Amino acid sequence: MKKIIALVLTVFTFLSCGEELEFNTPSFKAKKNGNLWEAVTFSATIDDSGSLTIKGSDNFDIVTLVTNSTASGMYDVVTTSSYATVLDTNEVLWSTNNTPVNPTNPDLPSYPADGVITIKEFSLDKGVVSGSFHFNAYNSSGLSTVNFNEGFFHNVPIGGIEIDNTGANLSCPDALIAVVNAGTDYSTADPSDANYPVICGTYKTALMNQIDACGDTDGFIQASIDSLGTCN
Repeated sequence: MKKIIALVLTVFTFLSCGEELEFNTPSFKAKKNGNLWEAVTFSATIDDSGSLTIKGSDNFDIVTLVTNSTASGMYDVVTTSSYATVLDTNEVLWSTNNTPVNPTNPDLPSYPADGVITIKEFSLDKGVVSGSFHFNAYNSSGLSTVNFNEGFFHNVPIGGIEIDNTGANLSCPDALIAVVNAGTDYSTADPSDANYPVICGTYKTALMNQIDACGDTDGFIQASIDSLGTCN
């Protein structure tokens, strides 16, 4: 019931703004080893050879996706010069270019690093790139792997301009879009799910950013925040 009330309050506030908003908030998300991973900063660049690099960070891991072209399509990260890497907080670099080693017998073959980066839209006119990805990457020893699946990037800006989704300097329309997106995830989340605290916390942060960007004259947004409790 609290979820429904919170989401209804959010939608009410959203509609009362009276602005036409498109649900096209830039984002970069995936599941890391089965848990939700969401970048708070991300950007895309193109080098002189035409390769595309998309980079995102959740302030703990830096995920880098590289394709050898900007053309729409699927890019295998093993059989082509495209690849994916993850730099974690311990400065360990996980890469699809690292060769995996069988942990029980190094003389036997192991499952290869694998993955695909798919570019669905690349538009210099709009200045954005969108697509999806999944991959297994290994550390330098080849004995440990990190898995990213169900990943997608949407409207990531091209040209090195970094999007900051932490809430700093958000406009009211952008803050409202973030609240609706996070509220949708929250309304379908199961409190017993291991990802629930992250999903709830993301929604709570979006609501607080909405207060900063839009104000809260009637106290509706704060009521939604209070209804969330500690998110644990």
